[in-house]
Amino acid sequence: MSTKKYDTIVVGGGIAGLTSAAYLAKAGNKVLLIEKNAECGGLVNSFKRNGFQFDAGVRALEDAGIIFPMLADLGIELEVVKSPVSVGVGKDILNIRDIDSLYEYGDLLIKQFPESKEDVHQFIRIVRKIMKHMDVLYGIENPVFKDLFKDRGFLFKKLLPWLPKFLFTVGKINRMNMPIEDYLKPIIKDRALRDVVAQHFFKNTPTFFALSYFTLYLDYFYPKGGVGKLADALIEKIVEWGGEILTETTIVKVDALQKTVKDGSQNIFKFDHLIWAADLKAFYTCTEISGLDEKVKTHFQKTKHSMMQSRGGDSVFSIFLQVDEPLERFAKIATGHFFYTPSKAGLGETNRSELAALLKNWDHLDKADVLRWMEKFTALNTYEISIPGLKDPDLV
Repeated sequence: MSTKKYDTIVVGGGIAGLTSAAYLAKAGNKVLLIEKNAECGGLVNSFKRNGFQFDAGVRALEDAGIIFPMLADLGIELEVVKSPVSVGVGKDILNIRDIDSLYEYGDLLIKQFPESKEDVHQFIRIVRKIMKHMDVLYGIENPVFKDLFKDRGFLFKKLLPWLPKFLFTVGKINRMNMPIEDYLKPIIKDRALRDVVAQHFFKNTPTFFALSYFTLYLDYFYPKGGVGKLADALIEKIVEWGGEILTETTIVKVDALQKTVKDGSQNIFKFDHLIWAADLKAFYTCTEISGLDEKVKTHFQKTKHSMMQSRGGDSVFSIFLQVDEPLERFAKIATGHFFYTPSKAGLGETNRSELAALLKNWDHLDKADVLRWMEKFTALNTYEISIPGLKDPDLV
């Protein structure tokens, strides 16, 4: 058993943990990053199998006024390409190029649902209004990455004129915080059309975030070599600045009073500061709070109870396919990032009341019941399809 002391220990090697560790190491802290898996990156990760390249989590990245300024601030040069998006319903497929594609998307929906023409027009007008809000939100580089004392031009010419518009826009955004399904009900009367529009997102996704997707589609980019190149670049910087990284290491105990963490091999690491960028339920399960102030313990227990009672929403299930076909075959259909709804019927009650009934009677179901529901769900669901080779031909 060994004991080492660090200024800061970061638990969790996803993009949040990597970014935290990189900035701390850059500032001269003695940093240890601990990741339970063999590779860091979390949802920003790529891997290869049998000569095929896959992205394990997100299929592309979006700047949102943050990533590119952050990379510049960290001195990271990342070669990137645009990651165009396609959307499709049935046999109608649209390759999104620019803002005018929004109106082409409306035409696509009207072709599928001609009786809902006016509802589609109203929906498109709302999306366009949200796109303008997004232009304000991401209208300047994030000031967190700027030295405002030195960069007076940015402060007076960009930041200060932008702030009133930003505050005004935030007020409008806060009024669109209801779940997308509820927001769309008075706007789109046809349930199937409402489903087709909404089922790109998790259940109860806030309206503003959901309907901002068209702006986000235009912002997507792809690192040459796969999304995992972003994580690789952060790892290199952490090591370059003297940080340490431990992979395949699970923390089994946090002693809040002694300021130590213990891993599965009984190694103990001391810290002045702890950043937990991993599963929160694991943190509240393994943290020992004996000896702390009573107010702190009470607050901890209250938060722990709330956290342990919560459960995740929807899950993402990914299928990785190795397809030995020329890229041109897929390029004739869509771009390398494709949101596809094979049926215009929409999920309807399949993932609502029918799913609820399935789960309620789970102990009394047989395999055939589950498979029947799965067959219906997969026929009606919306799919995110990613083909890395269409974004970066060098990956093929």
